[in-house]
Amino acid sequence: MKQTLRVNLGSRSYDIIIAPELLQNSKPFLDPIIAGRRVAVISDKIVSNMYLNLLSPTLDSITDSWDLFRIEGGEDAKSFGSLEKLLDSMLAHGIDRHCVVIAFGGGVVGDVAGFAAGLIMRGIDLIQIPTTLMSQVDSSVGGKNGINTRQGKNLVGSFLQPRIVLNDVSLLSSLPSDELKSGYGEIVKYGLLRGEDEFTWLEKNFSTIMSCNNSTLVEVIRMGCETKAGIVSEDELDRGKRALVNLGHTFAHAFEAHAGFGKFQHGLSVELGLIAACDLSERIGLCEKGISLRVRDHANDVEMPVKLSDLSNETLWKKDALYKRMLHDKKTINGKINFVLLREIGNPCVCNEVTQQAVYETLIQLGAV
Repeated sequence: MKQTLRVNLGSRSYDIIIAPELLQNSKPFLDPIIAGRRVAVISDKIVSNMYLNLLSPTLDSITDSWDLFRIEGGEDAKSFGSLEKLLDSMLAHGIDRHCVVIAFGGGVVGDVAGFAAGLIMRGIDLIQIPTTLMSQVDSSVGGKNGINTRQGKNLVGSFLQPRIVLNDVSLLSSLPSDELKSGYGEIVKYGLLRGEDEFTWLEKNFSTIMSCNNSTLVEVIRMGCETKAGIVSEDELDRGKRALVNLGHTFAHAFEAHAGFGKFQHGLSVELGLIAACDLSERIGLCEKGISLRVRDHANDVEMPVKLSDLSNETLWKKDALYKRMLHDKKTINGKINFVLLREIGNPCVCNEVTQQAVYETLIQLGAV
C-alpha cells in the first residue's frame, strides 16, 4: 500500500512517502537525516497531544536531544507576532544551524515551521510530517511557506524545500468532518487539473475518501502529490507553470481575506473558488458550459459550499470589496489579475484578459451584492 514519489530538484530532490501507520515505522526515513543532530519539533497543542506519542519513540532512538515548540492552532498563528515568538523561543533554546526542524501538524504548522526553518541561521534542514488531508495532499509539498498580512493570505514567505515528506494516512481518521472536507477541496482541484478520468473517479469514489479508507486515501494523496511534484520540478519558484496549482485560489484567498482569516476552512473556500473559476471560464467563452454546474453538483454531493453564504452567512459579501482583494493576489502583475481558468477539465491556463464586469457577474452568481 505504501507509495513513494520523488520531487526532482537536483541536489535538493526529496521523497514523499505515503502509507498508513507511517509514524510508528518512520525510523528508516528519519535516521539518515537526523541521526546525531538536535531536532526542533514544531507543532500545535492538539496535534502534539494526540500524536506525539507515536513519533517520540523514534526520535528518542535516533537523537539524544529534541525539543517541542508549540504554536497556536488556526490561521491566527500565521502572523508576524507568532513567527517572532517562535523564533525567539528557538534561539533561546540554542537551536543552531546544525539542527533539524520537523513540521508536525496541518497546513498552518507547515507554513510557520517552514518559514521559521528558512529564517533561523539563514536556513536549516526541514522535515514535513503533515497531519491533515489538506497538508498531505498539497501544502507540505513544494517548499512554499508563509504568513498572512492585513492585505491578504500568504503574501509574506519564502521557499525552503523539505528533506522528506512523511504522509501517514492513518492520522486522518481522527479528523473532524469540516477538516476532511477542507482537504477534499484541494483534491477536487487536482482532479480538475489532471483530467476527465480523474474527476470522474472522484465523483464515484468521494464517499470512500471521506470515510478514510486507507487504500483510497493513499491513492488520492498520491494523485495530488504526483501532480504537484511534477509541476514543482519544472517551476520551483513559481515563475510560470506552478501558477496552475492555484486553480480556484484567486477567488478563495479573496473570500478568506474579506471574511477574516480563520472564519472558515481554507479548502471550503477553495471548493467555492473552483466553482467560481469554472463559471468565469464559461462566462468569457474559454470553455463549454456545464463544467461549473458539474463542479457545483459534486460540491453538493459532498455537502460543501456552493454559494458565499455557505461559507459565512454573517459576512456582507460585496463584489467591489472582493475584487479589490483579488488585486492583492500574488499572481497580479501590473494591476492585472492573472486568473487560473479551464479550457476543459484537464486543460488549465493562466488568463489576464478578464474584464472586471465578468468577474462581478461570477461573484453575483455566488451571491455577492
